[in-house]
Amino acid sequence: NVTEYNLKRNNDRENLDQDSMSNLKDSGSSYKSSVPKRYKKNDIKLGKMGANDFDFDHYNKTSFCGLEASLPNSYCNAMLQVLYFTEKMRIIILNHFCSRESCLVCELSFLFHMLDTGHGIPCQPANFLRALRTIPEASALGLVFSEANSMSRTSVPRLIQSWNRFILQQVHLQCTEKLKKPSTILDSPSPPP
Repeated sequence: NVTEYNLKRNNDRENLDQDSMSNLKDSGSSYKSSVPKRYKKNDIKLGKMGANDFDFDHYNKTSFCGLEASLPNSYCNAMLQVLYFTEKMRIIILNHFCSRESCLVCELSFLFHMLDTGHGIPCQPANFLRALRTIPEASALGLVFSEANSMSRTSVPRLIQSWNRFILQQVHLQCTEKLKKPSTILDSPSPPP
């Protein structure tokens, strides 16, 4: 499933056809990419009703769901999918349940459930992103954006590394929180006779 990105210098002009030559001249690039068409980015044109009347099945012929990238903090979509496809992490997150409001792990669990049952329909991580915005540490680390274009002023690799460290720390803290709290009924000493 993995195709190498072979970059060839334009000195091999005799091997290039007329269409690719005109594309190279238009782009001004000195390299030619041999990425197959099925792996290249598709330009999707939405109708009047937006994503509601769009046929995603034409582009996604698998049973896997994607995440919509129209939200301001959609830079984390790729890492959310990495967490989802890490089986042990997915099992831990799906088995988490608590009564805290704005629990990141509960929202991740809900998102993973949507990805399980979506059958190829794109999911919106809006609840997870809302829970992320409510945590003051996330804002202090610069992980929360109010607008999609404000991300252009940051280093994306550092942003994703910070996000990953933060999420893994939150998952660890919130999943082990129940284990550290002693149960008041089971652990309370019995009254003396």
